[in-house]
Amino acid sequence: MEQVIPLAGIPVPIVSVPYSPAELDRITGLRGLKENTWPYWLEDWPATYALAEVLDGESPGSWPGPVLDLGCGSGVLAAYMRLRFGIEPFSCDFNADACRLASLNARGPGKPDRSRVFCADFRAFPARGPGESGRGRSGPLRGLFGLVLAGEMLYARENQAPILAFLSRHLAPGGAALLADKGRSAAEGFSEAARDAGFRAETRMVRIRGSGRNAQVYRLERK
Repeated sequence: MEQVIPLAGIPVPIVSVPYSPAELDRITGLRGLKENTWPYWLEDWPATYALAEVLDGESPGSWPGPVLDLGCGSGVLAAYMRLRFGIEPFSCDFNADACRLASLNARGPGKPDRSRVFCADFRAFPARGPGESGRGRSGPLRGLFGLVLAGEMLYARENQAPILAFLSRHLAPGGAALLADKGRSAAEGFSEAARDAGFRAETRMVRIRGSGRNAQVYRLERK
């Protein structure tokens, strides 16, 4: 189905799938421990809205390389960035269904598929981004990104170390990472762990306009 969601004051049209939370729980129960087949990427997560609020005040010229939406789900942030900045970021998720839907939302209606959406686990991330070639600059060929976005990736405490290891390898010099979480206990200690891993880390609570909801956003930069 088609719907329009407001992100940082911009109406963003997307393609989605009708669902109910109870149905998502039922499907998850049937699929057991196969986390990469869980359907929770369909949910209306506060993190997506919070990241859009923060991005609204950013300048793309300050990003020293391409943008990666890590754990992109259905590609809502990519759709927002295309409308807000005229940028189609690279988008990655380990759920194949999510990637298929994200490929529609990221490029927009009637636009050709430029293969900027790909399926991969961030723990075994490809060094080369799909559809890209060339040498001599920070980019997907070298696996470096100027801005990394991640919403709701801190749902499990054991994700903290792999995420920081990923950023240590794939965040370009001078780049930044924005990670949003609705305030789970599993995210506690992430700022301290990031500083120990060599990043500057700031945390802010972002109020999502028009909803009354809040989400926590971490900003990590290389020292």
